[in-house]
Amino acid sequence: MDKMDGAQLHRLQAMSRKIKEVEEALQEVQRLGEGAPVIEKNVRSILSLTHALRFGICDLADMEAPLLEIGGAQ
Repeated sequence: MDKMDGAQLHRLQAMSRKIKEVEEALQEVQRLGEGAPVIEKNVRSILSLTHALRFGICDLADMEAPLLEIGGAQ
């Protein structure tokens, strides 16, 4: 896999933050909707999608940041 440049990493990190914000908001909705099956089911479904995004974006952003720093220091 090719290393990404600083701009690409910045975009990934921004997306990562937004995904985490979405997950936090969903967890709040889940707490507020506790006991309402339709809320609980839909929040679980949406959280599974954000988990997939996190796996593809957040994990990559977390892995690439140290690599870019090491590469830039050479």
